[in-house]
Amino acid sequence: MINAEKIILGLVGLLGMSAITAAQSDQIPARPQQNPVALVNARIYTAVPGQATIDRGYVIFDKGIITAVGAGDAPTLAQNCEKLDCAGFTVLPGFFHVGSQLGLVEVQQVSATDDRNEFGSFHPEIRACVAVNPDSDLIPVARSGGVLNTVVFPQRGVVAGHASIMNVDGWTSEDQTLVERAGLVVNWPMTEPIVAPWMDKSVEDQKKDASKNLKDIDTFFERAKTWMLAREKNPKTEGDLQFENMIGALKGEEPIYFVANSPGQIESALLWAKSKNLKPIIWGGAGAAACIALLKEMKCPVVIAGTHRLPGRRADALDSIYTLAKTLADAGVPFCIATGNDPSNERHLPDHAATTVAYGLPRDMALQSVTSGAANIAGVGERLGSIAPGKLATLQIASGEPLEMTTEPVVLFSQGRRLDFGDRQKRLDVKYHEKYQRMGLLPAVTPTPAPIRKPV
Repeated sequence: MINAEKIILGLVGLLGMSAITAAQSDQIPARPQQNPVALVNARIYTAVPGQATIDRGYVIFDKGIITAVGAGDAPTLAQNCEKLDCAGFTVLPGFFHVGSQLGLVEVQQVSATDDRNEFGSFHPEIRACVAVNPDSDLIPVARSGGVLNTVVFPQRGVVAGHASIMNVDGWTSEDQTLVERAGLVVNWPMTEPIVAPWMDKSVEDQKKDASKNLKDIDTFFERAKTWMLAREKNPKTEGDLQFENMIGALKGEEPIYFVANSPGQIESALLWAKSKNLKPIIWGGAGAAACIALLKEMKCPVVIAGTHRLPGRRADALDSIYTLAKTLADAGVPFCIATGNDPSNERHLPDHAATTVAYGLPRDMALQSVTSGAANIAGVGERLGSIAPGKLATLQIASGEPLEMTTEPVVLFSQGRRLDFGDRQKRLDVKYHEKYQRMGLLPAVTPTPAPIRKPV
């Protein structure tokens, strides 16, 4: 006799999977660039440090590569060149987000759609790009905000795995992957005890945990280094998947992103990295202002993981997060700005940068913090992040000044490919306009899912 309970559970499971499948994006990836494209009469923000804004100029790109940038009228164009008149619009690089979860999670409450985490504490063999879902509905949403490249982080564990640099367009995760191993992600342990009503461990127990965690990290890296040296002496040394994936970081050939916020965490991570001759990048950085001397000594960049958050410590000034970017800039510490790790809010990346302008950071530096500065920290500044000949044609045409909340991208290019501008929010906008039109509450005008104003 068939078990009725099993049938019901099976149907529930199928319905759940159907809901997940229905949430996936149905957008078709863009075709490779077929003809040269010239953007003319545009106000151009190149995001090249020290380079002034071009009030009226041109950008020309072909086969996904920028071939010319200049002021005034464009030179003679090829007969097959597509010309976009951008008078009244601005041209700027695509935004670059370091420390993203985009493509790794769809619905946080549905474990089947969450691939950010892995069991265990040490798994350097993991590459974030392998788990990215190219059909995520959150990718087009981020793209509509001008975010065209992300450094995707694995999340759980001490050594969480390798970050990957991704494009936001492609049929598969392999299509979207720009760099498979862009740096090792290490979640650095808390070093200062937490005294708060919600903390259920004593100060002494917290200190013991911190000591053990730091010792475990040190032991793992030493074992990996010992294996690496043995392999160099004897190539027949038995392979180890974990340690093989540590070689780049141990040799300083690839960076290590230390997820650390408090001054104690940052200082501890930097001093440890210094003792091992590693190449650190601090991600989080809320307490970085207290560690400037050490950051400068080690030439260590900081990724500020969101400016829309509260101070990290009770003693911090209320605006300490808002002013952090200017403090680092004044001290000469390289930095960029992220949003945190909630992929549903990637589209707000320029808003996080704009907040720093309100608290003293120059506008050009704020723009660079989410374009060229971010690309440089991620190690791909020679290809992305700014508008210059020889760079990839990953850029956006926007309706107004960069970082203004009212400014929206109106045309997007990724490596020369003109991207589909639709996303879930635009589809829902069309749907509910139709609903209220039928109810007689709105005029019978069908809204367009993409911005109405476009260069032609």
